[in-house]
Amino acid sequence: MEKFRITIASLPDREEIEAEILYDGVQWAEISQETDELVVQFYSHPRQKFWEFPLDEALEAPEKAKKKLLG
Repeated sequence: MEKFRITIASLPDREEIEAEILYDGVQWAEISQETDELVVQFYSHPRQKFWEFPLDEALEAPEKAKKKLLG
């Protein structure tokens, strides 16, 4: 998990805060709560065809982001 970073952000074009998940400094996903349920959006890698990292870390990062977002 050392290459993952989770940031809670308040963006001007959104009413609610969101959790941004970055891997090695590049945004991989974001979790938002604009509706009654949490929604995750995954981003394509800007320099490679796909993302690749350990499965356990890939599953742990969104869960940590969810907990941080919901406080």
